[in-house]
Amino acid sequence: MSQVWTSPMWIFFQVSNPPSNFLLTGRQAIMPRFRRLVFPTLALALLSTVLLSTPDQTPPAAAAVTQTVLFDKGNAGYGCYRIPAIVRTKTGTLLAFAEARRTWCGDSQEIDLVMRRSEDDGRTWSAQQIVLSGTDSDPNAVATRGNPAPVVDLETGRIILLSTMDPGTGTNLPRTPYVQYSDDDGRTFSKARSLLSEIDDPTWSWYATGPVHGIQLARGAHKGRLVVGTNYSVDGQQAGQLVYSDDHGVTWRKGATDVRSDGMVPQEISVVEKVDGGVYAGARNNGGSAGASRAFAVSNDGGETFAAPFQTIAGLTTPVVQGSLLRLRAIDQGAKYNRILFAAPADPERRRYMTLRSSFDEGKTWQTVDEGTRITSEWSGYSDMTLLDTGEIGLLYEGGAVDARDQVRFARFTETDIGHPDGASGPTTPDVSGLGNHSYLRGGSTAVAGKFGQGRDLDGVDDAIQLPYAESLALGSGDFTAMTWIKYGASTASQAIFWGYGINEFSQFWLRAEPASARIKGLITVNGSTASVVTTKAYNDNAWHHVALQRKAGTLAIWVDGAQIASVAAPTGSISPGRPFKMYVGQRLDGAHHFDGSLDEVRIYKRALTSTELNSIRTANATTIPNAVLDLPLG
Repeated sequence: MSQVWTSPMWIFFQVSNPPSNFLLTGRQAIMPRFRRLVFPTLALALLSTVLLSTPDQTPPAAAAVTQTVLFDKGNAGYGCYRIPAIVRTKTGTLLAFAEARRTWCGDSQEIDLVMRRSEDDGRTWSAQQIVLSGTDSDPNAVATRGNPAPVVDLETGRIILLSTMDPGTGTNLPRTPYVQYSDDDGRTFSKARSLLSEIDDPTWSWYATGPVHGIQLARGAHKGRLVVGTNYSVDGQQAGQLVYSDDHGVTWRKGATDVRSDGMVPQEISVVEKVDGGVYAGARNNGGSAGASRAFAVSNDGGETFAAPFQTIAGLTTPVVQGSLLRLRAIDQGAKYNRILFAAPADPERRRYMTLRSSFDEGKTWQTVDEGTRITSEWSGYSDMTLLDTGEIGLLYEGGAVDARDQVRFARFTETDIGHPDGASGPTTPDVSGLGNHSYLRGGSTAVAGKFGQGRDLDGVDDAIQLPYAESLALGSGDFTAMTWIKYGASTASQAIFWGYGINEFSQFWLRAEPASARIKGLITVNGSTASVVTTKAYNDNAWHHVALQRKAGTLAIWVDGAQIASVAAPTGSISPGRPFKMYVGQRLDGAHHFDGSLDEVRIYKRALTSTELNSIRTANATTIPNAVLDLPLG
């Protein structure tokens, strides 16, 4: 039975008679700029989420954004909880792990590994249970059990938990990695087994697994492999390492290793699989300075070797602290763009301001602090993330009003809460290319008679069509053809027809009507090299005209009404290297140069169309021309 006391600010709970079959080891312990989300951390969050689930209790109603305190300083006889890790099992259960530190928050003392389970996507949680404690022979002995690094085998359903152990009597003792597993969805775990002979070495001193979840590879020759980040020290040198298992976690091997003596100290490695099958390893650089303490390395052989040593990540500002990675989207799994999340405090000097930042280019670049989403304005530290069955993001992190080590909290939220790269809201006009690049009608354009069926009339003030952020719309270094029908003449101002990727930058493309100069101009820029083409008149006679910009075999051409009007030599290379990018029809990227007139049949092809194909589209509105990545009838 559960007894619950409430006050206006806090909820206190005590649980007796926990399920006897819950765990088998150890003694029982009871107890543009994306938006900023500052989650409540007192009464509202606790009242809505912290109640334990019992047979006669109705779970609280779901909220769009919620936060739960899972491990609270002083509970269950522990002085401090730290080092969170979280996974979602094959059945969808959440397992939240933490270190339960007996007397205070220090790293060396009696420390148990504890866990709570949720079977409803983090809305309610089980009572706290001890997963591992003590020594191999005596679970009640004093020992440090820490650095949880769980990984889920989605082929077998087994949950494997790597951790480390030392006697708990000093700060620089040799530490030994251990492994245990659960075959019943995290209800019970096997007896821990030493991995000293597999992924450790007697000559090494400090050793750390994770602390963060590991991954199972889903691509390439090593599909099914389990990969976990570790680090160790040897002879005064520091090493970042990956370990892996090819037999569902039964045995483990040392993998990619970077031993450093140059001031780089790669620690607390979080891993994520890239869409090309590589493993991205993000590390805390414990030798880094404030605001410059993140490093990364990549393995292209399933975690066996690093392609290059760890190097500093420029611009990813954090204090010296652990951070966590999670893949949110992947184009090879049906998403329109790639997105990897990174969670860590954002204050360069101190552990506070837990913030989510994203990479849309597989870790090459990351959002700045201001572009990310702040989860709390309070103190915060270590973290881990997982995806929920609902599609939400679950974040388990250290936080507190006074100290980052006061609590371990669970927050859940959606991608809409942290911001889509293209806004992802508002009325849309359908894309019939088959790629689902439905585009957003901004400003309130009106439907009018088009060249073929219905078109859209843009008012020259705030109307535009924003294309979605999608990798299929990255025209890159290949040939392309962008086209539409235009009908205008009311204004002599410059008016954008297409605009993508950049403004006066090293990579961009655009097509713009410039009636004051009696022309339509098209332009591409590649790594700072620009080519432009212009017509000899503006076609601003309030009649329908078909216009197209095309790159083909090293030339840039502009077509009007089925005829090529001008062409020039074009630079080679990508016009869309940056991520994320934006593309508009009817305005420049910064909201200037709004089109004042009507548009119809907006299309982009990822190849150079022939004159015959262009004219079949112009004369008959042909819809069977292959390789369209955007086709907006605007009807």
